[in-house]
Parts: sequence; structure tokens; C-alpha cells
Amino acid sequence: MKYNFPVERNYGAITEASRSINEFFGDKSGRTVSLRTAHGLKNLFKAHDLGEDTAEDIVHAGMVATGTMLKSKNESVKSTGVFLSLILFCCYQAGK
Repeated sequence: MKYNFPVERNYGAITEASRSINEFFGDKSGRTVSLRTAHGLKNLFKAHDLGEDTAEDIVHAGMVATGTMLKSKNESVKSTGVFLSLILFCCYQAGK
């Protein structure tokens, strides 16, 4: 799917680092990891009417939740964090 990229949010060095990481993994589109993952989220869930900013907010929430869960001492919570990280990875891959 071809995307017309809107003016994306810019968080300074974090945005540039995310764009560089994405490029390191072979995505030469100029998107950040979050934006590519947001596009994948929209693709996987057939939510093409979902706005770019909203999809990216959902991805950011998932990333924060994953990090928090993976640091938990509760093994069930850690397992849920692993599962959520796999979902985010699948979304990233679907954002090609």
C-alpha cells in the first residue's frame, strides 16, 4: 500500500533515532518505527479510516505498556508483555 505521509510529529532526537533505526532495518521510506508500526496496525486490523496520529498514539501506548510489563516481577504480566511485543512486531512487519 502506498502512503501519503502527513506532517508527522517531531520529537527531535528521538524522532531522528527512530527514523535511523527504521532505515537500519531496511525501510528507506523515511518513516519512524512508530509510524511504520501504526501503518501496520491499520493494515492488520483493516482500520484504514483510523487517523495517523490516533494509530501512532495506540502504538506508543502499546510500546510503553510492553516495556512496563516486561519489567514486572509477575510472570503472568511478563508473559503478556512478550505477547504484546510480538503483536507490535507483527504490526511493524505489516507496515511495509
